[in-house]
Amino acid sequence: MSLIKYAVAGLALCASASIASAQGGPPMGGPPMGGQQGQGGGRGMQAMLFEGVTLTVAQQAKIEEIRAKYRPQMQALRPAEGQQAGPPDESTRKKMNELQEHQTHEIRELLTDDQRKVFDINVSAMKKRREEMMKQREGKQ
Repeated sequence: MSLIKYAVAGLALCASASIASAQGGPPMGGPPMGGQQGQGGGRGMQAMLFEGVTLTVAQQAKIEEIRAKYRPQMQALRPAEGQQAGPPDESTRKKMNELQEHQTHEIRELLTDDQRKVFDINVSAMKKRREEMMKQREGKQ
């Protein structure tokens, strides 16, 4: 399996963790994102995706709806509480990747052209960071 697939799978896992930590809070954690104010640690992945993007309140609400739509599907792919949480198998990784790609696409469609440019850069940077992390874990620095 290529490193890119591992990186995307890692991205999906981190996003699902971010989604799980965001449950129960206000949509998108309060103030518009864009790097103007400090971000909570539980929203790290979300903060990275929207770094430099200022969302309207309407966009924030719609993004939270999209995340809520995918949340149960992503959580269903995670191990149940109390089970050993090793790396997911290839089939599970593929499903997580597909869900994450669909979610990212839907979110991207809500953005203006200017917001998309920054968002796309952030998505690419995040994928690159995931790739580097996977290389380090495999000892291939």
